Amino acid sequence: MGLVKAFHDDFLPTLSRNINKFEGVLWLASAALIFMADVYFLMNLDYWPVLAIIGAILSQFLITLNWQDAKYGTILNLLILGISFPALT
Repeated sequence: MGLVKAFHDDFLPTLSRNINKFEGVLWLASAALIFMADVYFLMNLDYWPVLAIIGAILSQFLITLNWQDAKYGTILNLLILGISFPALT
C-alpha cells in the first residue's frame, strides 16, 4: 500500500500521512526482500534468513514512520525475525 500511496495521492484517503516517492520505493524494496526470502526458503538456499531479516528491519523502520496506519505490521515483523534469527545457525 505504501508504494501505491506514494505515487497516487487519492489512493486510500483514510491513511493519516502522505508518503513520498522515495519512501514508497523503500516499501517496495522491503516487500521484495521478504518475497525473495520466501522464494529462497522454498528453494532451500542458505541466504533466505539474511534477506528476511533485512526486509523485516526495513519494514519496521517504515512502520515507525507510519505508526498510526501500519502498527500491526510489527507483529508480522516479529514473527519473521523470530523464525529467521534461529535459521542463521
